[in-house]
Amino acid sequence: MRSSEVARLAGVTVRALRHYHAIGLLPEPARSDNGYRDYDIDDLVRVLRVKRLASLGFPLERIGGMLEELDADAVADGGLSAAERQLDELDAELARQIERLERQRHTIAEIKRERSLPDMPKRGARLMEVVRDIERDAGRAASVDTTDRAGMLLAAHLYDNAEFDEVMRIFTAVRDRGLSDQLYTIGERCDALAADAPQSKRDELVDEAFALLSQVIDCLDPAIWLRDYNQVERLIDASARKMMNPAQIEVSDRVEALLEQRVRDRAAEAATG
Repeated sequence: MRSSEVARLAGVTVRALRHYHAIGLLPEPARSDNGYRDYDIDDLVRVLRVKRLASLGFPLERIGGMLEELDADAVADGGLSAAERQLDELDAELARQIERLERQRHTIAEIKRERSLPDMPKRGARLMEVVRDIERDAGRAASVDTTDRAGMLLAAHLYDNAEFDEVMRIFTAVRDRGLSDQLYTIGERCDALAADAPQSKRDELVDEAFALLSQVIDCLDPAIWLRDYNQVERLIDASARKMMNPAQIEVSDRVEALLEQRVRDRAAEAATG
């Protein structure tokens, strides 16, 4: 038989036959005088067995060994011992796959229900919703821009629980304490700050930003602020700096230094009672 005839009888494609040959699942048959593969009934039987096992869910890389085991046991008990063992293993594997798929379906339903983004972890979606609330409160369009979204995605994926909880506390406090408009006003002024902005303008922005963030100083975790940046924080900081000019970087660094000192002072006061 030619490959096309075997494929038709077995209900597979010629391409599938070639793949079976390539992975060693189907032995190469003899060639006819004109060079075509010449299959016999044993080849057809093997293809049918492969197709059946694959339809049950057995991966192709396991089927060759299964067929050998089934054939070896066939003399003793018709191959039932090997078959039952292989079926039990497959059943357990499929049960695990079903459980995983059910978890995926639950997650998909949750994403749709909460109208969150599929590439954002659940905690990142919660943060994004708080940021949207802040934008609405500040009278801005409730749509997070690409840069902010990238930062939130990095934080949601890479921050540990303590680091991410701090971010959530800060943004939630900004929203709940009526600081949304101030945050966006200062943010827009920082975005508009020119690289050659006069020092007086930089000083003014530092003072205003520090005054604003001092109102959420209780949300900052000393354990995070009084240590060196970790790898994730360095990555996010480097990403942010790529989008900033020298004047903006100066303002950001000075505000961060002031906040760090305030956190240090508060920690010292707490330690002394």
